Amino acid sequence: MAACAISIAAAEQTPPAQPAPAPLPRVEPFGPGTLREQLEAAREAAAEAQEAMRDKARLDMIDQAREMAQEARNQVESLNMDMIGPAIALAQEVTPRAATAPLAPLPPMPPRGAKFMYDSGSYESGKSALDNHNYDRAVEIFDRVINARNPSTRIEGAYYWKAYALNKLGKRDEALAALGELTSKYPQSSWLNDAKALQAEVQAAKGQPVAPENQADEDLKLYAINALINSDPERAVPLLESLLNNPKMSPKLKERALFVLAQSRSDKAHDIVGRYAKGGANPDLQLAAVQYLGTYRSKESRQELSDIYASVSDVNVKRAVLRGYQMSRDTDHLAQIAKSEQNLDLRHEAVRYLGNLHEDQATATLVSIYGTESDRDIKSEILNSLRNQGAAKQIIECARKESDPDLKKQAVRMLSEMHSKEATDFLMEILK
Repeated sequence: MAACAISIAAAEQTPPAQPAPAPLPRVEPFGPGTLREQLEAAREAAAEAQEAMRDKARLDMIDQAREMAQEARNQVESLNMDMIGPAIALAQEVTPRAATAPLAPLPPMPPRGAKFMYDSGSYESGKSALDNHNYDRAVEIFDRVINARNPSTRIEGAYYWKAYALNKLGKRDEALAALGELTSKYPQSSWLNDAKALQAEVQAAKGQPVAPENQADEDLKLYAINALINSDPERAVPLLESLLNNPKMSPKLKERALFVLAQSRSDKAHDIVGRYAKGGANPDLQLAAVQYLGTYRSKESRQELSDIYASVSDVNVKRAVLRGYQMSRDTDHLAQIAKSEQNLDLRHEAVRYLGNLHEDQATATLVSIYGTESDRDIKSEILNSLRNQGAAKQIIECARKESDPDLKKQAVRMLSEMHSKEATDFLMEILK
């Protein structure tokens, strides 16, 4: 990130206009009286030419820096920010309880909008563009989600956020058209309540110029919500709950309120997060709440996650639950899904999350599943997870029992990269 920042800074410094190099002087036929002057003129012309070449090289470097900066921006916009969950868990663990301020103190502003990469990276890139007030780009990205060849499971949210961005740009008619498409194509959508509130806001502002103070007002509310982190929960939690229940508040503000509630150690705050995790509100809020449940790492929150997983059919929510299991280090539930889930994609994710835990129980669970698994792709994913854990001994155990030549080659290839004594001994054994 530091390198990206340097590239951006370098690119944004507009270089001063460089004067065109002086034309080479016309060299007259050498004569006794003009030879010295012509040599001096040639030297000066060569020096100017060299300087011009250096200037061109500098300009080329600046152009290259601009390209690097743009690439950096593109990468930053599509960053998967789902590591915000582990950050919350860590903050809750290392922050001591304060007698007068039970809420865990955090920096003045949390990262803009926690991002969860469940269905479409483009969808999250669009929300990142909204956070950066880059509304033109947001419209472009959400259009891409809407018109994708393979329909996204988050297309309804894409319609809403496209309308939100168009409204910020002052394109009221286009915003209303996007909302109209949402309501006509998806009459049962969970986004309809938010869409109606945005529609009323757009219609009220129709015919009026874009007012910068409106954006400033929303930013001010974001800061005010965040300031409640260090407040007395007896006051802060009811205020945040009231904001979440207010239909006039945008989903963007509600996401921030939910983030702040997730920092609280109060039972009331946990109950609110749990309620939103069970659904019935904005789908993006549900995904965020599910992941926040995982940061609590309690027996009760793990059971809540299990209940949610069993009660929903939305694959995005199930993926959020799996990520919550990983955060809560819930090996048992991950193992259960890795063994018995009918959806192979979800089984793959459960295996991968087990590999991220780096615990003896998780490693033993992966080996156990490998021994009874018949699906070749799942077994390959298990080997990847064991490699991620550095479990050379367990990969050898799997390789010894494996009859599939491709899987055996995969295990040997992994062992050749691990540089452990067990791996070396096994490779030598193969060569004998």
